[in-house]
Amino acid sequence: MIGPPDPISNLRPVAYHVPRNEHEIEKEFRVRREEVQKWNETFWTKHNKSFIKERKEFIAANLPPNESAGTGKQTLTADEMSVFYKTFLDKNWKVHVQYNAEWYWKNIGLVIFALRVKIFKIKQRLMSDSQ
Repeated sequence: MIGPPDPISNLRPVAYHVPRNEHEIEKEFRVRREEVQKWNETFWTKHNKSFIKERKEFIAANLPPNESAGTGKQTLTADEMSVFYKTFLDKNWKVHVQYNAEWYWKNIGLVIFALRVKIFKIKQRLMSDSQ
């Protein structure tokens, strides 16, 4: 089952089905998937909290003061905000590169494990068919 997006990480939580007769290799694959999902959720929650905080600070620091209540500028233009976005991305470039590298390795590991589970299931089917 897939749930609604988390308000901070923007990721949808996944609840994996646990079969009654789940074999140990299938359980290990499911647990690894859950661990990768949790790692990803933790990263994006932390990253997005930082982004939201820094964006608020940037807006507050770059809005001109209101001369009279309600007449001042309330938001920044897209061009003005692009300065923040570029600065934030440049500042976090190494973090994103590290995240992407780790994300790829974790997913390659999951694909390899999924193949192991598939081969196990094929062997089980072949053994049950031959009996």
